[in-house]
Amino acid sequence: MIYWNADLAAKIACSSEDMKILPSYIDYLVDSAKKIAQGVIQPDSEQLSSEKDDFFRYGLLLVSEGLSGEILEEILAVLLYVSKVEGIEFLKQCVAAEAILSIANGEDEEIMIRKLLPYCGIDAALDTVAQRKSEHAD
Repeated sequence: MIYWNADLAAKIACSSEDMKILPSYIDYLVDSAKKIAQGVIQPDSEQLSSEKDDFFRYGLLLVSEGLSGEILEEILAVLLYVSKVEGIEFLKQCVAAEAILSIANGEDEEIMIRKLLPYCGIDAALDTVAQRKSEHAD
């Protein structure tokens, strides 16, 4: 988990409208994690060279190098601290960092989702959890 301070918190300030893209971005990250876990995508493969999200691609390359979770977390934290983006783009980097750490730790889909959903805000997180439970109940 990335440790927050006032500087990082200020960089994530974005509108409610901007935050509406986060659930689909989280779906994308979770889907990528599933493909990596299933061996469909290798973290250091050519497939990743087309990954448009540079932060996520770099993080996956670090995972493929077998870095320990602690070292990986330190590197991701530094990348967040020096990041020049703000608002929703910075928030996406934060979410990607958490996803990368989940992938590196071999966490399953449900744990990963529970770690990422809070970035959407409490209402969206609760709605998504309720929706997923109803889908699994069917």
